Amino acid sequence: MQAAPGPGSATRYRLRADAGGVRFKQGETELTLSDEGIAYELDGRSGLRRFADLRGVRLQAVTGGRRSRWEALAELTFAAGLPLIVHSSGAWGVDEPERDRSFVAFVEDLHRRLLAGGQGHVAFRRGIPEGRHRFLIGFVLLATVIFGGAALFALSIGLSGRVGFLEVAVPLFVLGGFGAWMWISVARSAPGTYDPRRPPRDVLPE
Repeated sequence: MQAAPGPGSATRYRLRADAGGVRFKQGETELTLSDEGIAYELDGRSGLRRFADLRGVRLQAVTGGRRSRWEALAELTFAAGLPLIVHSSGAWGVDEPERDRSFVAFVEDLHRRLLAGGQGHVAFRRGIPEGRHRFLIGFVLLATVIFGGAALFALSIGLSGRVGFLEVAVPLFVLGGFGAWMWISVARSAPGTYDPRRPPRDVLPE
């Protein structure tokens, strides 16, 4: 973990970022946090998004790739222009502990600077937007009914003695694990607010 920067100092991070869903590139972006704001450099372009124009910070847990169960993103919205979205994951969804630590350090540094600067106008949110979360709950409920029916059907076949125990146990185990993962996703992505003095750890990368 990086040490807390001193007053007036700037800290650089190498992370993946995009602007409002328009990805800068499939690699890393250099982000520099200072007391003034967040600067970026990429492909010969540079810019500074000032904290005075910052309107909201949203932290969200996202599903990782095949080798990384959970990742995270931080969405920064400003008074004008597209939001800046910083990702903990790499371009290909591979688990990279060093990148995860850098993302957590970035989030902690960001909140520390905002608190020190008295940015009381900034809204701090967690999870996905409420509309998307309601849709996700509906989807998971529908999937629960469908997969629950499939599990009961498999169980009835097993109890009838027409197939062996393992032939039934394996599909039931897979269905149970998938169902648990879906409900964990619902819980982790629940919308809400948080105290910037204590950023939510459960949405940060594992």
